[in-house]
Amino acid sequence: MIWRRMLLIIHTTGILMLSIQLPGCVSNQIYNSSKDKYLSELATPTEETTGVDLAIIEFDEFGMHWEPQQLEDTLKLIHSRNAESSRGIMLVTYTHGWMNNANPDRENSDLARFRAGMLKLASGLHAEGAPAPDHVIGVYLGWRGATNRLPAWSFLSFWDRKNAAERVASYQMRETLFRLTDTAKKRPDTKILLSGHSMGGMILARTLAPTLSTFLLASGPDGVPVPADLILLQNPALDGLAAFQLIEYLKRTGAKAELRHPDGHIEPALGPVIVSVTSEADWVTRVAYPVGQRFQNHSLAFRQDLGEGLPPQAEMANQAHGHLDFLISHRAYIENGEIVIEKIPSAYNDTPFWIVQASEGICRNHGDLYNPKFLRLIETITKMNRLYDTGVQTWITQAP
Repeated sequence: MIWRRMLLIIHTTGILMLSIQLPGCVSNQIYNSSKDKYLSELATPTEETTGVDLAIIEFDEFGMHWEPQQLEDTLKLIHSRNAESSRGIMLVTYTHGWMNNANPDRENSDLARFRAGMLKLASGLHAEGAPAPDHVIGVYLGWRGATNRLPAWSFLSFWDRKNAAERVASYQMRETLFRLTDTAKKRPDTKILLSGHSMGGMILARTLAPTLSTFLLASGPDGVPVPADLILLQNPALDGLAAFQLIEYLKRTGAKAELRHPDGHIEPALGPVIVSVTSEADWVTRVAYPVGQRFQNHSLAFRQDLGEGLPPQAEMANQAHGHLDFLISHRAYIENGEIVIEKIPSAYNDTPFWIVQASEGICRNHGDLYNPKFLRLIETITKMNRLYDTGVQTWITQAP
């Protein structure tokens, strides 16, 4: 009981502090209201290079579109690029996390890094040797992950922003992701990567998991093309119980990932449909996250016995899934200078939803996503299912 009182004091103090309008507060507003701000062409395509577009779609505190026209104009752009493409396009979405937003004037922001990342991705596509898309469209999904510019006060916003992220993971985010992917896949050789970091990873997972399970329920044993060729969660702030429920469903239905070719050839996918990568050195999801979860969940009536060998509900609900040994399917580390992704023998999680725990040598902390070693890890995973090859498509099937 003592620890609960301590958590109550800490949490209440934080809420009181956050309720005070302090210098440095980030206003609740749209940042890219005109078309020239939320749509931009970063590079034009040639026969040997890939073009790049950047689109920004912003959500408010309750997960509603600040400006619905942002989505409509992005869909028109995707349709236009699909129509003029000779090699297919690649759609990449990114949902940012805590302490970020869609302000284009912030230095070293997630938006600036995403813009640079899209240019770097496009510059390397032709080096893969497979049929490469002739256009990359990067869609930055912004929400109010930052409420204060002062680091000390920003830290106290973690639980408040987590609640906001859970509100964002709702109707209009689901509509946005479905319409983006559906429009892109009107051209069969389009490739799609959906990604999210921190609370953005949680938003992505909570938004897509019901959609994926619904697709599987409706598909039967023949399977269904997944909404994206890869769904990537980076140091996601997602609890273990939510991850467990999706993994349990995939196990129960015998879900498998496949790569399908236009000539009808089918091969098993070497990689995942969904991959969550968490650094063992990520103190935000390893330490801060369970503190907040224990406070928020202290009055819930958890079941103690889910079945033989399964952890109690409370243990999974109070921990980020990337730090629960029971759910981890793979470990990633560096050996002799090379990235190694090792499947855990006899892991409970043997589904197309990989949960990878990365060593500190690969990722040093919660936001260390752009160092060369972490990027090499992500590149290794994306190549497993030939994400950049427009000649194959990712499907998911279930047992008859």
